[in-house]
Amino acid sequence: MTTDLINHPEHYEGQAIKLEPIDFCERLPFCEGNALKYCFRAGHKEGSSELQDLKKAQWYLNRRKSPGAATVSERFFELLVWLRRAEGVIGESAMATTRGDYAAFWVKLAAHVNNRIKELEDEK
Repeated sequence: MTTDLINHPEHYEGQAIKLEPIDFCERLPFCEGNALKYCFRAGHKEGSSELQDLKKAQWYLNRRKSPGAATVSERFFELLVWLRRAEGVIGESAMATTRGDYAAFWVKLAAHVNNRIKELEDEK
């Protein structure tokens, strides 16, 4: 069986949820969507290490604070329920966030990404 790298990339299929990152990312501002994308694929995409993907997520998390960056997505709170089923830094951050606290999710995600990066770098 051949993997469809365009519509259903294999490196996203191992997640505990049945939606793909695009289902979340298209509903979020650009930097936030990309940060989630890199967290979802961290450690799953061939040719890209978990550390490399988390550093890219960290970069997008920092960019979301830049002047002119789009913020709060109205659909986020619906997505939080699904994000809680994800593995790794996304699931940990979603579980630690109350439904009404949009800003807290991104702070928690940044902290989880930073902690995981440190763990991975310490393993080297």
